[in-house]
Amino acid sequence: MSLGEGRVTLPTVDEPIASTAALALRLASTLCHKDPATGESCAWYHGPWQLLRLLGLVMTPARHADFYGAALETAVGRRRVPRILISGAADYSLLGHVLAALRARSIEPEITVLDLCETPLALNRWYAERMAYPITICHRDIFEYEVERPFDIICTHSFLGRFDQKQRGRLVETWRELLCVGGAVVTANRIQPAATAEPKPFSPEQARAFRDAVSRGAEALHLSTSIDPREIVRQADLYTTHQIVHPVRSREEFVGLFEQSGFIVDHISWSPIVSGARSDVSGPGVPGTSEYGRIIAIRP
Repeated sequence: MSLGEGRVTLPTVDEPIASTAALALRLASTLCHKDPATGESCAWYHGPWQLLRLLGLVMTPARHADFYGAALETAVGRRRVPRILISGAADYSLLGHVLAALRARSIEPEITVLDLCETPLALNRWYAERMAYPITICHRDIFEYEVERPFDIICTHSFLGRFDQKQRGRLVETWRELLCVGGAVVTANRIQPAATAEPKPFSPEQARAFRDAVSRGAEALHLSTSIDPREIVRQADLYTTHQIVHPVRSREEFVGLFEQSGFIVDHISWSPIVSGARSDVSGPGVPGTSEYGRIIAIRP
């Protein structure tokens, strides 16, 4: 089906990331989830995320604002108070887009933001207070999450790449169980046909180019965020050392994840990464020349 993308007036999404980049670093240093087996935390990811956003080095929902705006309106239908679950959050970006899209249409959703880590939850709580909008925060593993009242919509962005192939199937099945009949998953995820099935880290060459790009922008970031340029570069090094992605390698794999879990695909579109694509930097999660799959999948 067509969502009429490009024919709607997109609302302005308030994302004050220059103001909250330092906050994210502070929160990550104390709140980020520690792996019980290794003792390592996800501070390398949640800490510098907003700095990397300011440099255009990571993909965010903002690049798919047209899709999320139109898809949410379609998925909501005639529900005036839809129950929406944001499943996984790097920061408050997806919450911002959900609120902007629906409040512009005088729809006041009940929103729950769920994540395994307290850092993005704290950022979402901060953002909701800024927007004077009540939300529910849930610090839980998605695989252990249960609800008495199912959701109307589950909205997420680039979340599939955090899971290997076996876990991805279980993730989509979990989403189905959390939805009411007629409920929908609305999501976008990168498609990388040239990738292997193995987890994709930064190569040494990619890490060096990434570090160079951050170094070139560190002084300007210092002026807008008051973060020491040396700390900005150090955070970039931590990011490239730890970041891996489990690529979704084909259109068929992307659609099949939902169809095999019993969903009906109501909308599918393919969006090349054009705006913001970089030729000087590559690596997992860096805007490149591949495309994104964008889907509305309905639980029958």
